[in-house]
Amino acid sequence: MNCKIEILSNMKMVYMRNIGPYGSKKNIEMMKHFKKWINKHQLNDELKKHGIYGVPQDDPARTLPGKCRYDLMIMTNRDFSNNQMVQTGYFEGGKYAVFTVTHTTEKVNLFWCQLPDYIQNNQLNMRQAPIIERYREEEGEDKVCEFLLPIF
Repeated sequence: MNCKIEILSNMKMVYMRNIGPYGSKKNIEMMKHFKKWINKHQLNDELKKHGIYGVPQDDPARTLPGKCRYDLMIMTNRDFSNNQMVQTGYFEGGKYAVFTVTHTTEKVNLFWCQLPDYIQNNQLNMRQAPIIERYREEEGEDKVCEFLLPIF
């Protein structure tokens, strides 16, 4: 397992939120809906530059599955405060360890199993912020996603 270090900028963003179990079909449907919204609002340049971020806002060990919040967001300086399909906010950037993982259930599960040992063996000092998923490609068995660990 390898990682690279990235510094993400503070940026304005728009997002959609689902409340329910992580990994649910509703989250997959929200991704499809969000991509259509991005295309409709001509945010393809932002999509190519930043990708789509998936942010689990709650710890599933401490939060009931039905109350877990999952956000999909895209960074943009455009104003969508009057658009009722999305919410607007501000992404606080910072330093991240970025892991690229083949986007299959098996490989993603393996990543999560190996992550605690990797953090300890490489002495990564994690910040109190969610681990972010980043999607730069369409879905598919041969595609990848990235996991961004907030570090100091």
